[in-house]
Amino acid sequence: MKKMRAMEVEVPVTPMLDMAFQLLTFFILTYRPAPTEGQFSMNLLPAQKATEITKEQPKDAQPSLDASLRTLKTVLKAGNNGAIDQILLNDKQIGGMAELKTELEGFVNDPVLSFDQAVIAVDPQLKYAELMKVIDVFSTLNPKPLTKISFSELSPNEGGGGPP
Repeated sequence: MKKMRAMEVEVPVTPMLDMAFQLLTFFILTYRPAPTEGQFSMNLLPAQKATEITKEQPKDAQPSLDASLRTLKTVLKAGNNGAIDQILLNDKQIGGMAELKTELEGFVNDPVLSFDQAVIAVDPQLKYAELMKVIDVFSTLNPKPLTKISFSELSPNEGGGGPP
């Protein structure tokens, strides 16, 4: 009786590694992020100095606007489905994205008002995509976009929407 010799299967590893690295290189080089996934400049609001109420203002000091007076406050409230239900711009009700852009351009381009930063108070139930639509409006203002944007979260009793 003849003994059967076990057959060894040889797996070529080198071509598989070559293919893996080619696929990895292909996906890295062809990846293009969506515009809302790109980077946008965000800065925190400047720290406010603590002042004593009893301390007198120097006579030669120039009056300067407080950071809170130069801040444009926007409130985004969500509906039941997580979409934007209500937009408040400095406590004024806004109808939609087109009206928001018009109002923002009016505020930013007004020489008397000196808004140079914005705080967006966001309902925790608001979907991320909806927030990105608003940020796109802020970043595409003409002629100068608002680039100093900070965020805060509305408390549950301030928010508008229920669970998405």
